Amino acid sequence: MADDRKTPRARVESGAPDDVIDAEASVIDDEDGDKKAEGGFDGSATQAFKENAARVGDWVSRTFPGHEHAFWGGVIGALLAILIFWVGIGKALGVAALVLIGIAVGQAVDGDPKIINLLRHFFSSNN
Repeated sequence: MADDRKTPRARVESGAPDDVIDAEASVIDDEDGDKKAEGGFDGSATQAFKENAARVGDWVSRTFPGHEHAFWGGVIGALLAILIFWVGIGKALGVAALVLIGIAVGQAVDGDPKIINLLRHFFSSNN
């Protein structure tokens, strides 16, 4: 170890005065500023979320081939059912309306207002 740090030494004693073992210990420094740790994880929550989302997506694709959207629809339906039973139908519809409004505003800011255009088409006169 060509390092200017002092190498730690381990000393093991068993109780007898002449039964002492000196051993050299080395420091393992796995931290490398530019390299990712084992597994490709760089420590950020976003990276961890992306990796876990990819794993879940791969599992869904392997387990329900050709029916991935039906699976996710079932998951969303189950979450919606839990929300309705937990807070009631009125509050759940309020949450759904606010989520829809938030998505519409986000789409408008992104420059692709699909929900707003759908509402305009739905409420426009059909002449």
